[in-house]
Amino acid sequence: MNTIPTTTDKVDYTVVGGRKEPSLRKNPPLMSIVLLNRAGRVFKVETLNILGKLNVHEIISIEGGGPGYDVEALSMRFPDVKFIKIHNKITEGGKINIGMAEAESRFVFVIYDDMTISAGGFSEKLLEQIVSGSSLCSVPLINSRKQTVVPTIMSPAFMKNSLKIVKLPPTHDSMESLFPFDFCGIYDKDLFVKLGGFDERITTKWWQKMDFGFRAHMWGEHIQCRNLLRVKYLDDIPEESITPDESYRFFFLKNLMVRFEGDQGCLPRGRFSSYYFKSGEGFFQARKEFLEAKAWIEEHKYRFRMDARSITEIWEAP
Repeated sequence: MNTIPTTTDKVDYTVVGGRKEPSLRKNPPLMSIVLLNRAGRVFKVETLNILGKLNVHEIISIEGGGPGYDVEALSMRFPDVKFIKIHNKITEGGKINIGMAEAESRFVFVIYDDMTISAGGFSEKLLEQIVSGSSLCSVPLINSRKQTVVPTIMSPAFMKNSLKIVKLPPTHDSMESLFPFDFCGIYDKDLFVKLGGFDERITTKWWQKMDFGFRAHMWGEHIQCRNLLRVKYLDDIPEESITPDESYRFFFLKNLMVRFEGDQGCLPRGRFSSYYFKSGEGFFQARKEFLEAKAWIEEHKYRFRMDARSITEIWEAP
């Protein structure tokens, strides 16, 4: 699949403000910003003022569902910002998919409105690292609002056949992470689209990020820390649920049950019984989910370079 998931096409949204015509440049501009919103009005103006001082092609602010409160007023105050008003319920990854589809640049920096980019912004050295590198996503060094370094490096491991994620602070540049902490990072748009973006059928944020990260690494992509990119929280770090739920089942099927054999990924039919007893679903529902995942894996089988177990076995210890 070389496009962002088609579920994005079903989302009803309106674009307010911003550039009226797409860029006519022969080559795409370097950097766009996608601003995700969860703090409401609290930090909005402050954040937009800070981001507006950065040398980027465009800023795309993704507004949540419900009344658009002051979007029209904000668009008059920030005429160069493109505000996207989403009219129905959508996942966080779905919002990023829309932002990527709307962005014109080669790279897209995703950040929340309760974060701020630290002094230095996008330095020339950082941009050189991003352009010359081959990472799907470059993740920042993140400080809490109390200036402590947040353990944002997600390191996977199997312990007694159970998958665990160990959270570590970034100790050196280019340190590999399973997925971008809090979705924040500079994404290579072309690689993001080729990967298929975030899977919107997975509605829980934690499992959506886990799916994105495992798929990326199983398909041979890299998510690496760039310590020159520094971000700070303006508020407390949001908590999120990591409890296995319906989203976990989709993640489990698409990632943990995949086996890499020869030169391709596969989901052996013999693994259905194991999934059926673990899923807690009835036979026919479990069979439906299993066959859907099997068809998806078959469609993309030659994109796989390894399976989840292999990722944890070769993961570089800090």
